[in-house]
Amino acid sequence: MLLDLLFEITGWLRETFLLDLAFWMMETPLSLFMVENFWNVPLAQVVHIVSIGAAFGALIMLSLRVHGKAAETLPMDVVAKRYVPWVWYGLLGIVISGLLMLTAEPLRNMINAVFWIKMILLLITVVITLGFFKSVRAQGAGGVVQAASGTRNTALALIVLWLFIMLAGRWIAYIPV
Repeated sequence: MLLDLLFEITGWLRETFLLDLAFWMMETPLSLFMVENFWNVPLAQVVHIVSIGAAFGALIMLSLRVHGKAAETLPMDVVAKRYVPWVWYGLLGIVISGLLMLTAEPLRNMINAVFWIKMILLLITVVITLGFFKSVRAQGAGGVVQAASGTRNTALALIVLWLFIMLAGRWIAYIPV
């Protein structure tokens, strides 16, 4: 049932401007550079994976602090100052390497339903992350030792969202377009 839905969405995507955009992207100098040099795509994939690891690892560490399972003696805002930059720099690496991989294989991605699910999840995750970081910093600056239940629940939700993003990222390669 889910696969049928994904095939339906992919069929619909083929009828949009995205197919023409993908064909146009395939002819750009950056796309040609990415595909004509053997190591470009694997290097972009390595940067993508390392960036995901950095962002997700930092989020895990901050989430552990929010739940009182790590760095319990440090205020939450101090822990946030340590790990929040890793999340944003990791996200920057994810976006840059992701755009390079998209440019290398635009047809596989632009009309792939799972790719767009991943992009929507990523956008939702970034918006929620902004609120989460603001909440953590505010509670830490206010001297709160134990984070509010909403902040703790948001931390768990963000971990789940990132796991779904990673799953979708792997699944993109296996969904026929």
